[in-house]
Amino acid sequence: CFCPRVKEFLVAARDLLDWRRRKTDWTTMALLMVDLHGKRESALSNQMRQTKAMSPQYSVDWWREHDLLPPDRDPVEFMLKKVAWRYAKGRLTVSKSHIYLGDSREQLNTLARKASGDGAKLLFTSPPYRGVTNYYYDQWLRFWLLGGPSQPQSPREQCKGKFENQQEYVDMLQTVFLRSKPLLSRRAVVYVRTDARTFTLEATIKALESAFPRKKLRSETYSQPEFTQTALFDSNAESEGEVDLVMW
Repeated sequence: CFCPRVKEFLVAARDLLDWRRRKTDWTTMALLMVDLHGKRESALSNQMRQTKAMSPQYSVDWWREHDLLPPDRDPVEFMLKKVAWRYAKGRLTVSKSHIYLGDSREQLNTLARKASGDGAKLLFTSPPYRGVTNYYYDQWLRFWLLGGPSQPQSPREQCKGKFENQQEYVDMLQTVFLRSKPLLSRRAVVYVRTDARTFTLEATIKALESAFPRKKLRSETYSQPEFTQTALFDSNAESEGEVDLVMW
């Protein structure tokens, strides 16, 4: 997948970048992950989809069949160009913020106990689409770079699966929105991007209306299936576009 010096660079980054705690390190890791794999001409890897890491044996067989070797890149030079392009126009000045890593159902409970003040003015989110992708399996190579296993695996935790069980999916949506409510101000706007397929859309609307019964709901449908999460991660799934749900 990688030429020797790129592989050595990635192994060093995996061992040394403290991406959970240091801003510079998590920014560097994010930039690395974007181009970790993709088109051979513009990524660190041999030819591969950018949106999904294929299985090791499938990839090796495909590269051999097409007589493809990984590009011989200088990873430092490659990344410096990416950084220069990313910050060519400067960087945003943002307010103080916090990032929490974990199951949102647990994190929201913890945040609710610490909450003070008037509450947030906006809840902006896009829940996983039911039965479309297992991020931990389909992104196994990027998770390896973050310290994960060197082979694709499906974690047992419910929040890291494909959400194929309909009732568990409904319960997850309702729990997250209900636990978000105490953290919001009374006039907060709720903005949700979701899947246009019937079950996912109806389950999301039902969970939102249950959590925020006094808010109005407006929806906007986007019907370009080639750009949807459903089409990107599961070419066998029927994609009907995506929907933005806004409550105020």
